[in-house]
Amino acid sequence: MLRLSWLISMGISLFGVMIIQHFFTVKPDEVANGGNLGALGMALVAPFILLSLFTTYRFFVESSRHAKDHMMRMIYFVFGVALVIVLIYYANDYKADVFARLGGDTKTVGSQIYGFPLLNEYTNSIFINFYTFGIVHTIIGLAGAVLGMLRPVKPSETDNLNEQ
Repeated sequence: MLRLSWLISMGISLFGVMIIQHFFTVKPDEVANGGNLGALGMALVAPFILLSLFTTYRFFVESSRHAKDHMMRMIYFVFGVALVIVLIYYANDYKADVFARLGGDTKTVGSQIYGFPLLNEYTNSIFINFYTFGIVHTIIGLAGAVLGMLRPVKPSETDNLNEQ
């Protein structure tokens, strides 16, 4: 049941993030009217993302606590770290691509694009995208897995669970 709730919450929050990325980011050839509508979209999706993060954490804590094979725990951990590295690489590439399309410089601190701050209606897709979603969820999952590895289920707890 925990796996199903985790998958459903991930799907709903990912769908919300993808909608924000697509509909609340102004294209470079359009003119922004002022105000960042992405903040409104993020306010509507934030509860689902927080629920998804909590469910991800709980799922990985419980699954790593109940895993019996120590080698598989380590393989999952190494895979998680590799996934974070790959997602960070692609997120940086995506950020550079968006800044290049907007005519900005990726080496400056903050966005000097059109005189707006770093998070604006042109750059919403840099911060609110699949890569950021994946990085945050993978880090939360790794933290839960490490906690579950450090506190595995004791045989007495398993017996109590089986009796109920």
